[in-house]
Amino acid sequence: MRKASTVKVFKDCLGIGIDVSKGELVVVGLTTGEPYIKRVNNRLTSIRAFVRALSKAGYGGQIICESTGHYHLKLALACHELGMEIIVLNPLQSSKHSKAKVRKTKTDAEDGLMLATMCITEPKLPKPTQLTASKALIQLKMGQLASIEKQLQKSQSSLNQYEETYAELGLELSELQVSLRAHHRSFKRLQKQLQGELEDLLIDNMADQKSYIRLCRLPGYSNVVSGLVGQLDRQVKGASSWVAYAGLDISVRESGTWKGRGKLTKRGNAYLRKRLFQAAWGACMNYDYVRAYYDMLKAQGRNHTEANCMISRKLLKIAYQVVVNEKEYDPKIAFSN
Repeated sequence: MRKASTVKVFKDCLGIGIDVSKGELVVVGLTTGEPYIKRVNNRLTSIRAFVRALSKAGYGGQIICESTGHYHLKLALACHELGMEIIVLNPLQSSKHSKAKVRKTKTDAEDGLMLATMCITEPKLPKPTQLTASKALIQLKMGQLASIEKQLQKSQSSLNQYEETYAELGLELSELQVSLRAHHRSFKRLQKQLQGELEDLLIDNMADQKSYIRLCRLPGYSNVVSGLVGQLDRQVKGASSWVAYAGLDISVRESGTWKGRGKLTKRGNAYLRKRLFQAAWGACMNYDYVRAYYDMLKAQGRNHTEANCMISRKLLKIAYQVVVNEKEYDPKIAFSN
């Protein structure tokens, strides 16, 4: 690859792929000849300067990067602010291209080139990402809450196991161990406060309050769940797209006459999927007609997780009709059987 002396060399590129890491962006522009490469510091000021220069140079092709935790947010935000469209891919979408290579070369430059190649070879690319500052803040808080939940689960499990063993041996906990339990409770309170901040953000960023009110009427849908669902793309083809985004769709395993057991793909937003699962169980616990539907699924041989996932999926499809088609929720129709 040839090192780009100026941003102007990217003007006539067929596509641009950007490999994002914590420290830098590796920008690769694909041309009919040798590709160009440029490294940009992963700081918002440096990224804005690069995107602004790319826009002034007159580049009008596609730009692709991968979703990498929260490190790609600065690039997506800068592109949105400066009017440059960027496609943010799920790494699963680009992995098939990297695995197709004969030589197993894994470098930032090669990854950037692979993304640039996808600009002209991939027929079904997702829509460009429209990331505003408020949406970036929501994504950051969601990611942080998901990380905190994992830490709290590990901490809770560790404390319970050790305290149980101490009790069985007749040993007393030291002051420091008591403090650990208090620290855990304090950390849990902070988590709830952060959830409150996320709830306020979601409500403020709802496209319309009517949809939010309709969603809150669904069984099990709290303010947070209603806010999360209200942020989903309303321009998709149907409710199945929402189900797939949450990772609640079922994988298909068939070959000839053989049919395998389908499982959840779990290839979506994990934080949203967990909230939807909790909402479904909350609906089962508090609404008799949802509980009757759950009991019917159990009677058909479904286990608890399967039945709850099916209700999660059903409620999300109902939410699609409520938000996109502006239908009022009617339990007699939704849970008629």
